[in-house]
Amino acid sequence: MNLKLIKVNIPVFISSYIIMVLIFLFVSYKFVINDFLLLEKSQNENNINTILKSMNTNIENISNIMDDYSKWDDSYDFILNQNKDYIYENFREGTNTLEDLDIDFIIYSNKQQEVLFSKYRNKTLETDHKLFESDVLKKYKNLNYANTLMKFKSHYLYLVKAEILKSDETGEVSGWITSGKIITNKSLTQISKAFTTINISNVGTKETDSIVSLSYLKNIKIKTSVNSEKLNNIIQFYADNYIFSLITENKRDLVNNGKKTILTFNLIIDIFLLVIFYIIYKNQTMLIQNNKLLELKVNRRTKQLSHSLRKIKVKNKELYTQANIDSLTQIKNRRSYFKKSEFLLKEAIKEKKSFSILMIDIDHFKKVNDTYGHAIGDMVLIEFCAIINAIIEDDVFGRIGGEEFCITFFDKDEKEMDIIAEKIRLRCEESSLVIEDKTINFTVSLGLSCREGFDNVDEILQVSDELLYKAKKGGRNRLIRSTPHKI
Repeated sequence: MNLKLIKVNIPVFISSYIIMVLIFLFVSYKFVINDFLLLEKSQNENNINTILKSMNTNIENISNIMDDYSKWDDSYDFILNQNKDYIYENFREGTNTLEDLDIDFIIYSNKQQEVLFSKYRNKTLETDHKLFESDVLKKYKNLNYANTLMKFKSHYLYLVKAEILKSDETGEVSGWITSGKIITNKSLTQISKAFTTINISNVGTKETDSIVSLSYLKNIKIKTSVNSEKLNNIIQFYADNYIFSLITENKRDLVNNGKKTILTFNLIIDIFLLVIFYIIYKNQTMLIQNNKLLELKVNRRTKQLSHSLRKIKVKNKELYTQANIDSLTQIKNRRSYFKKSEFLLKEAIKEKKSFSILMIDIDHFKKVNDTYGHAIGDMVLIEFCAIINAIIEDDVFGRIGGEEFCITFFDKDEKEMDIIAEKIRLRCEESSLVIEDKTINFTVSLGLSCREGFDNVDEILQVSDELLYKAKKGGRNRLIRSTPHKI
């Protein structure tokens, strides 16, 4: 038997095991979790329908009560004659009429939109009853009937308005009776305990998954959103305009428990498959033992090759540094600078972006070398490069000669380049290099040339060199730049 072939089969078996595990996981999630998701969706819709139907029933109950009161001859007579006995019998101090009717307020008004009587069970509404009554009468002035939801300040209410007629519904309308009930988080929670939390909010959303209309509640917009842990609904209520929203929240226990069940099932299958594959693997391992010595030799040789490869990588890195980085200043050398700048120039021409070269030369650098020696001159070059590296960010900076340096600006406006150039000039002027007992100061001259239609780096660099020469001729320690560049 070919032992090498058997050795190759081991990763094949591992891959097969992983593939089978993934297939079982995919199939179980594809065909089982989808059922949990559909069940969760159906359950959520039922919970929403339950609370909406309960709210609709609340309006219906208030409407039925008001229908009885509005068709009562005593109510009709009270509006016309303002019979105080009617109020005494139904709403005198100590009576629990509003509590018995399960409403928070009742308002009687005549045809002139004047409030003849009102009574409140809710202290907040009672405190602001004049403003509340004015708001109600004004808002529903042109309606003989109203079965709706309403907002007053920070309160949300069921509201029913009915015209007052004789019991046989003859004669003219004598006035109206308006009643309702405040909607609270507590009352909503009592209606439907299927949600973890229910909160009233004045914040809605433009996104809508579905629109529901019931006998009294119309144009209800529903938006459902889910994450890994929670399922949220925004139920928005409208009359003529947006009124308020119910924000509900539920934990995704159904789906999450379903996932746990699926994971448990998959774990059992995975263990079973693992046992089978382990048995097969152990049988093959017995055959591979005879090849152990050869494998050890191969591994030893592989380590030697890896060690050699690491040496080659280190050497390649050193060669790259020697080819591209200036050994003294640790910035780009002439070759690397030109290569990167030529690439950026092509991009600038292609994308119609700005491209400029700033040439910098240390003033009287030969004098520094002659006076203090080349070792200190090298320190000045290093200090100079450190100053520039602290100022620029992603610009190309390179040494193209002894004390000549260039910075390539790509896609920078004139103001940015001027600021950078001036910072370099000032910091060099202000720098003071102390070496042993010697204090060395230096300045730089700068020439800045924009692309101005040139299509190669050498031409732009030549203009920068000429501008640098003008800066030196003009007294040094200054920047001379070309006219604004053209793209």
